[in-house]
Amino acid sequence: MPLTDDISSRTPPLAALRAFEAVARLGSLSRAAVELNVTKSAVSHQLRGLEAELGTPLLRRGGTVRRAEPTEAGAALLASVQQALTLLQGACREVRMRARGRRLHRLNLSANPSLAALWLAPRIGRFAELHPDIEIQVHLHASQEPAWQAQDIDMALLHVQPGGPRDSVAGDILLMTETVVPVCHPDLVPPDRRDDPSVFLEHRWLEERHVDSPETDWDTWRVRLGLGDKQSQAPLMLSGMATIVSAAGAGVGIALGRAPLVDEALESGRLVALMPDLRLNGSWGYVMRVRPNRAIDTALPALVEFLLDEGGERSTQS
Repeated sequence: MPLTDDISSRTPPLAALRAFEAVARLGSLSRAAVELNVTKSAVSHQLRGLEAELGTPLLRRGGTVRRAEPTEAGAALLASVQQALTLLQGACREVRMRARGRRLHRLNLSANPSLAALWLAPRIGRFAELHPDIEIQVHLHASQEPAWQAQDIDMALLHVQPGGPRDSVAGDILLMTETVVPVCHPDLVPPDRRDDPSVFLEHRWLEERHVDSPETDWDTWRVRLGLGDKQSQAPLMLSGMATIVSAAGAGVGIALGRAPLVDEALESGRLVALMPDLRLNGSWGYVMRVRPNRAIDTALPALVEFLLDEGGERSTQS
């Protein structure tokens, strides 16, 4: 007879999950404590209790680790916790808005996983603070095909290649272009050697599986860095810039990072740029595409304006 209080089906306390999410996102117990308005020891206690209840370490911290980073189990949990917290925050916001007699606008966005994780997610949080009456739901598409009808998508953020098979269409709003620069964990290459091409021969190369993009190919960079064919190596191929950033941040090797997707990691110090003066322009960019025949309201223009300010581009594809 099964037990009704089986520990495997028990959900950990919400406070512990919030503490874990904050530390994983911010990289330190101190920053998480400030955000959550509790003591650092309280955050540490919540984390220890959560790891004990789940039976596995969730974060690597202390020792030589400069920044708290999710373990494999922690990374798997983090995505679900962030999604659940977003849903809870949205539900609470809607209740508050109704209690005040105000209408809550909903917008459904679609983006590829790397853009959503590395660039869009933190900006949606800031937009929500500026516009508490607009709720954003972010859906993911993996093959440039948003589920316009099934997920009622209002606007998709698409990765396009001008003049290529994934070109923009009339009405697309240019969000941002890309550049490519080698990046790695700050401990992998000392500061005085980050402009030295020879360091590339000492570490594994990480390469994103990406079509029609010579600037993200190590064959292009081998020539650009003046490295001969005999000195070359076979890159470790990975799918998605989010995976590339995670691997480089873990010290696996040197990656070819696509900015602005790697900008947050560079600004936070999780990654550093190598040979920044050799940065290459990207073959691809991002556009915002509004669902055809969508009814006009005030919510979507506010979001478009906000994302344009964040993306730094002010032109429309034709």
